[in-house]
Amino acid sequence: MANARSIAVIILGALAFALCYAQAPLFYSNQNQYFLHGLAEAGRGELDSDWLANTSSPTPVFDAVVRITAKYGHESLFYVYYAALLGLYFWSLMGLFDHLTAGRATLGQRLAFAAMIFSVHAAVLRWASYRLFGTDYACYAQGWLAAQYLLGPVFQPSTFGVFLLFAIERLVRGHSFTAFTALAFAGIGHSTYLLPGGLLALIFTGMMLRQKAGVRTWLLPLWSLALVLPSLRHAYSNFGPSDPASFEEAQRILVEVRIPHHCDPFRWCDGIAWMQIALMLVGIAASRRTRLFPILVGLFGASLALTVAQILSKNPTLALLFPWRSSAVLIPLAVAVILARGIEYLSKLWNGPIAKWASAGWIVFLSAGGVAIMALHEGFAVNAAEEPLMQFVRTHLQPGDCYLIPVALPKPTQSKGSISSDFKPLPAQQADNRLIPLDFQRFRLGTGAPIFIDFKAIPYRDTDVLEWYRRVNWVQSLYAERNWNPAIDSVIAAGITHVVVAKNREIICERLLTVYEDENYTVYRVVGR
Repeated sequence: MANARSIAVIILGALAFALCYAQAPLFYSNQNQYFLHGLAEAGRGELDSDWLANTSSPTPVFDAVVRITAKYGHESLFYVYYAALLGLYFWSLMGLFDHLTAGRATLGQRLAFAAMIFSVHAAVLRWASYRLFGTDYACYAQGWLAAQYLLGPVFQPSTFGVFLLFAIERLVRGHSFTAFTALAFAGIGHSTYLLPGGLLALIFTGMMLRQKAGVRTWLLPLWSLALVLPSLRHAYSNFGPSDPASFEEAQRILVEVRIPHHCDPFRWCDGIAWMQIALMLVGIAASRRTRLFPILVGLFGASLALTVAQILSKNPTLALLFPWRSSAVLIPLAVAVILARGIEYLSKLWNGPIAKWASAGWIVFLSAGGVAIMALHEGFAVNAAEEPLMQFVRTHLQPGDCYLIPVALPKPTQSKGSISSDFKPLPAQQADNRLIPLDFQRFRLGTGAPIFIDFKAIPYRDTDVLEWYRRVNWVQSLYAERNWNPAIDSVIAAGITHVVVAKNREIICERLLTVYEDENYTVYRVVGR
């Protein structure tokens, strides 16, 4: 009976936290990149003939999850997968709280800590932050240094970083085999976690050496390495240099054009970033005399050293390894440590029945708030004006079709810092040149139609990056012209069968036949192919 009660509490807590955090609808933001290969392999629409779907994927395991789910299950399972990862995140923090309090925390203190963790992650409070202050300040207590995080609005490869947090919780509580296995799961889910996972493996090994853990000190790191070897081999064989010149130029394009908000410390390091660094340092100091302390010190120190090396060397390869990504683990850990110490300091405050009921009630309120955010569509804005257009494309899609959609490179900006746009209304997103253009991000997955190119979804092999950039620039220059007659042969040669144009940007061409119109968009079919 006790075990059944514990399982019920774990499931209920995970579900409440998942509801509190909220999820965006399929297919939102990064899912339009990371679901493409899996859905194409599952036979969605005509995606198997899409150019990008036939480039090398950096996340083959995630692709397999998407393919199997789409082919044999139901798309609603993607929400379930993410709810499970959110639950793992929450209970990892709760486990760390037990470690920090040496298992002496009362029910009232545990409820208070849970309520505070819910508050830091609550969708309704993030929504309120934007409405009151024009910025989602709450997200900065979860991560978002260099716009990188463990959690996010949707199930995507980056959410497998939760296993890094789980690994730390397992190690400090004496479960070293599970800890090293979880490190590998993070890297298998997304290769961007191979570096922080490797750093943590070294730190864990050093701690086990000090504890004289015997043969396990060497066997467990080797076990973890064996698990990630296929991921390392895939990354090297698919994304290593084709030739030095192509590799160098592709890296420049990724760092300077496509993801400078992730790669350039001078771009993402603003006042808020410095406050987050200070927060990490306070959390590290507050973890002294616990097993968490050497982990936080080691991970922060190694990441700082690699970040400084990147800044001094300006090495694009190191920039694309994101040595600062460990902040996505360090920030929530620091917040958890600070909250735990605060609860310990005010220990008597949380033990009365009123305090317990207040904490439980607050948790219920925040969970209900997350449900309201999702039900009322008060976040995760998409361009609803595209829906009639996408419905037309879905119902008229034919084998061999390839759609050309408008593409625009982001305008140069001097703005620094990282922002979350999850609770930003659509007009504000479209006006913010720090954000990747939102329009038509959903077009490919929402219709199942192959497209020639877009800016959001990108390849990673160097020669494919060069081709992506060539296509983006060509399409941007094409849409800048009104008369397409001189360029129509190039459009045909590119295999394009349909052209999508905004209503306020009508084009002239004798070989484009209007097949669809609404108040926002026109679709032309290319004739004379």
